[in-house]
Amino acid sequence: MLYFLLGLITLRLSYWYFLFIRLAWHKQALEITESKAISLVVAVKNNLAGIKALTFKIQKQNYAHWELIVVDDSNDEQLQNYITELPTANIRYLRNTGQPGKKHALVEGIRAAQHPWVAVTDADCVPASLRYFDVMQASLVSPNHKIVLGFAPLRATGSLASHLASYEAAYIGMQYLSYAKAGMPYMGVGRNMLFDKELYLQHASEISEIPTLSGDDDLFIQAAATSENTTICIHPYGFCVSDAPSGFGEWIKQRTRQISTASHYQSRHRLLLGGFAALHLGIYTLFLLCLIGSWLSHADVLAAWTIMIGLMTLIQYPVFRKLKSIPALLWTPIADIFLAGFYAWIAIRYKTKHTHPWK
Repeated sequence: MLYFLLGLITLRLSYWYFLFIRLAWHKQALEITESKAISLVVAVKNNLAGIKALTFKIQKQNYAHWELIVVDDSNDEQLQNYITELPTANIRYLRNTGQPGKKHALVEGIRAAQHPWVAVTDADCVPASLRYFDVMQASLVSPNHKIVLGFAPLRATGSLASHLASYEAAYIGMQYLSYAKAGMPYMGVGRNMLFDKELYLQHASEISEIPTLSGDDDLFIQAAATSENTTICIHPYGFCVSDAPSGFGEWIKQRTRQISTASHYQSRHRLLLGGFAALHLGIYTLFLLCLIGSWLSHADVLAAWTIMIGLMTLIQYPVFRKLKSIPALLWTPIADIFLAGFYAWIAIRYKTKHTHPWK
């Protein structure tokens, strides 16, 4: 039994030492050869406070060629009044007149963008620096690059749920950014992404036809991203930051909605990600069975778990350092145990729900 357990652990660690290690070695480009005009599009529903914080930070950007399009999915008159009264023509208000939902609101905003490059974020996010536009486009080092996958850390607010969610944001970031580095982009986060407008519009109808209310970011990457046209940005100046969910209920609803697009992933992505999740859950299930059934001594189980966590941390330390998530890294032992069950619960919950509306 010990050798079987160690075999599963070895398979799981292969993701760290053959895939995630690529992110630890990543060298971030910062030189800009040509300043690009960028439209930042954000869909919002009942979050005037978030838009106020975002517009405040965007107006201070050290960048000339930008615009911000706020797409309202809730017919909020206060939001409309706030945007129209701002003393700048670079920030525009747009009401979603099509199907309700974040996905369709974003499509409308992207269609209305005046500039050839589009960045997207969420209403509760703010750029981490005043050089956000510069740093994100610096990753476009090749003329073939049409998509930049950014990182959006979650700021822990003190609760247990927020610390675990903050860890998970870096954990998920390590995965999709490493896959992109390996030439297999499978997702991005709608809180921080830059792309060519025309490329998006080529796939807009395909994205709109898929019956999900959100997940436009993943659907776009699945439809349009390739090893040649996709790159990443992990410089802290290019992050978009938001607060982590403060409670488990809020976090569960958020994650249930976000996995709604997983069934639309390409087969190879589903195979690799499914194997990764199965190993995670399988190892901890086997740990539990070994303890309950006395198949292995407590000392053997503890030693195997400690070795696994230690070898994971050897790779996660340089990765989390690049992602400015070292405080979250300290939660690795607890979070790794928790997430094994959490992901299983989220999958079960998703299967029993029929709709996953966004706030």
